[in-house]
Amino acid sequence: MEWAAMPQWPHALCRRQPGTTLPELLVSLALVATLAAGAVSSFKGILQENRMVAEVNHFVTALQQARSEAVKHGRRVVLCPSLDGSNCSNSEAWTHGWMLFASDNREHESGEPLLQSGTPLSAGIILHASNHRKRIVYQPDGSSGGSNCTFIFCDTRQVANPRVICLANSGRPRVSYRRCDGRPIRCP
Repeated sequence: MEWAAMPQWPHALCRRQPGTTLPELLVSLALVATLAAGAVSSFKGILQENRMVAEVNHFVTALQQARSEAVKHGRRVVLCPSLDGSNCSNSEAWTHGWMLFASDNREHESGEPLLQSGTPLSAGIILHASNHRKRIVYQPDGSSGGSNCTFIFCDTRQVANPRVICLANSGRPRVSYRRCDGRPIRCP
């Protein structure tokens, strides 16, 4: 009696099927979720850092324009904090906006041209001036009268690095990661 050859199909069912198991899939999913959470927090930091850079650059541009306009027109140009974009506020906090105008008496009057106004800063960014400066007045020679001034930009969320604009009496602004005297920046 000869034994008939057994069919191969039961052995075929025992072979391992290609694909992933549930534990492998769960480990991969956990790894992807962890990496995504890290990427989101890094993205928030990059976004706030870019906002800070944009605000600092916008304010430096206003300082440079004020200096240029004073020299070009041969008259005083004033940069001051403003809540409404048409009147100077009596505060050294520049966070809510500012305005730039030509004036002989440091006050914006109805006949004087408004050269530029700045909008409130991005969320979480504050700007204060040192020495309680409520106005920067550029003279016709391009200098900014008074003492040197420090503008401090801080992130209230402490995500972006603080920045300082050092304004010399010559009227030239420069940006720094340290105070104008070299000390570290302290944000309120």
